[in-house]
Amino acid sequence: MKLLYLNEHLSCLNYQMNSDVGFSCQQLEENEVYRIDNSRSSCTLFMIEGEVIFDLGKYKGLRILQNQMVFIPQSIGTRMKSIIGSRCMLLFWDKNVSVCDKLFLGSLSVRGKEQTADNFILPVRKPLAEVLDSVGMYLEARLLCKHMHLLKQQELLLVLKGFYTKKELTAFFSASTGIRQRFEKFVMENYKKVNSVKEFADLYYVSERSFSRKFHSCFGESPYKWMQKKRAEQMLEMICDPELSFQEISGRLGFSSPSHFTAYCRRMYGMSPTQLREKIRNKQIFIIAF
Repeated sequence: MKLLYLNEHLSCLNYQMNSDVGFSCQQLEENEVYRIDNSRSSCTLFMIEGEVIFDLGKYKGLRILQNQMVFIPQSIGTRMKSIIGSRCMLLFWDKNVSVCDKLFLGSLSVRGKEQTADNFILPVRKPLAEVLDSVGMYLEARLLCKHMHLLKQQELLLVLKGFYTKKELTAFFSASTGIRQRFEKFVMENYKKVNSVKEFADLYYVSERSFSRKFHSCFGESPYKWMQKKRAEQMLEMICDPELSFQEISGRLGFSSPSHFTAYCRRMYGMSPTQLREKIRNKQIFIIAF
């Protein structure tokens, strides 16, 4: 179907030719290899036609058939090779989902034994296929308004909630949940070992930019701000110990000098280390302001 008033669409600020989020279609020739760039957002692959062999992180050689779908967490390496001529649709998820959808997705959790490919590859059922058909028509007609992408993402979430069980969806999103839990565990086990975001990223073997993006998606704030809070908590815990000198605390926390340590304490707690220790000793109540 031909799109009317194309020039008006093209001149609209909401028209997106290239975007990190939304729907796109990919046509693959037989034996063609394709890598999905999911560095900026999570993605879902819908097989419209054909068949591919798919690698998803530690899962190798997965066979994705026509009318099947798989969820791909952000920044997890992916590679697929078409067995025959194939066509797939990709949804790069926009984080601007409704409160209702966030609560629903948040209610899904992974418990019990580790998920397998048999669990997290789901069929594309008829209601979902109809949504994808309408998206395909819009894409073919070049109706690329960003509102269309967001509305169709919301419609897709509505279909998932209406026609897939929580058990199925828990398995479907399990790769993302498991990866998030492992990343959070890594952060909590290692934040005391580093003094900067760059050191943290190097320890995780990724770029500082990738680490910051992943950190923010898990913890809801920048790694720098989070580390500053944790450093202040560590400092307070040490100041509570009268056996530790301020010079020793300064060295353990990686401050370049005692004066830097004092300035940091004043910024985080509004008083010098000496004043703070005195208040703690006298059991005075104070407010921690970050």
